[in-house]
Amino acid sequence: MRLVVSADDLGLSPSVTRGVLEAHRGGVVRSASLLVTYPGAEEAAALARAEHGLEVGLHLDLVGGSPAADPASVRSLVDADGRFHRLGELTRLLALGRVRAGELAREIRAQAARVRAWGVEARAWDSHRHTHLLPPVARVVGAVAREEGVRWLRRAAPPILPRAAKPAALAVATALAAPFLRGVPGNDWYVDLSSWRPPLDAGAVALLAARPGVGEIGAHPGYLDDALAARDPLLARRVDELAILTDPLLVAAIGRLVGRRIVA
Repeated sequence: MRLVVSADDLGLSPSVTRGVLEAHRGGVVRSASLLVTYPGAEEAAALARAEHGLEVGLHLDLVGGSPAADPASVRSLVDADGRFHRLGELTRLLALGRVRAGELAREIRAQAARVRAWGVEARAWDSHRHTHLLPPVARVVGAVAREEGVRWLRRAAPPILPRAAKPAALAVATALAAPFLRGVPGNDWYVDLSSWRPPLDAGAVALLAARPGVGEIGAHPGYLDDALAARDPLLARRVDELAILTDPLLVAAIGRLVGRRIVA
């Protein structure tokens, strides 16, 4: 049995970064995934590097901020303003074959290079809005991850038949992406606190530690701020998830069982 509790969106905003770090210091988070495509990301990387025992991975972004590569070199990924397309538009363009694989690879390599330049050796990868599991993206991510020596790629198959649409969709996406991610280890099952229905409380999260295989619990802790409100669909959940992750009973129950994705 092995359980990983990861906090996504490190670097999305100062309030999210603060929440992620608090979920590590006082809670069960041992791994965090860094976005490198937002203005506060470099500061977030520096703060995370100073945290004892926090593993920092790369949260690949194709649908949120601004590209790490020159926007002119990844035109199929960006809109007229040089920002990434929203998830719905990216999905549509992928379905139509209008996203160039070479540009995807260029952007992924640029994000990996940026995180290294900030002093983070990110050997665990996942992605913002789980876009790395879309098959045309998974094909490229898997190839680049193997080149880069990545040692963990998130899979998002739930441990049981899910009741909500998003976990069910992630299960299908994970199955379709599986051939492209071969050769890079990852988790056997995944629970996203933000989308699981019915919502999990601290007691229900503790029970997940008893499930067999390598499991990952993905969370999005944080606080609210004006900058975040303009672009974040998870506002209402972030404070709630921070409370779950730092619940004293949960820390006592599973704190010693939780590990990082990459064990040195």
